[in-house]
Amino acid sequence: MAGTACMNGCSAGPEPTFPVEGVISIDGKPLGGGTVLFEMKSPGGGDRYTARGTIASDGRYRLSTFADGDGAPAGQYRVAVLPQQAKLVEYSAAAAPPPIPLSYGSVETSGLEYVVKPGPNTINIELFNSDRRKS
Repeated sequence: MAGTACMNGCSAGPEPTFPVEGVISIDGKPLGGGTVLFEMKSPGGGDRYTARGTIASDGRYRLSTFADGDGAPAGQYRVAVLPQQAKLVEYSAAAAPPPIPLSYGSVETSGLEYVVKPGPNTINIELFNSDRRKS
């Protein structure tokens, strides 16, 4: 996941973007597969962007906003983590529990917020299967 071609800001879209990559883990183990969404919090009703990344089998991701792997504009983001589509099934009492708590699947309920700064960003995201979350 190395690559810092956009260290000073890429300009594939209306705003410069900066590389964002990291590892997503659940209870200390890499989350194998899925999607991570970074939704920009926009004070004052300005432009809001959503950056997306595919979570690899080793938990690594790299964000894209306007072009593949371009990163995200600088700013404050709310974050959602969605496990692999194959794992998104109806869960019943008899079925195995979801791979991560369902609250992580929405920026409204995940409680995850991160800042993208100008320059390269490494943002590792630790999820928990219980209500205990890092502050």
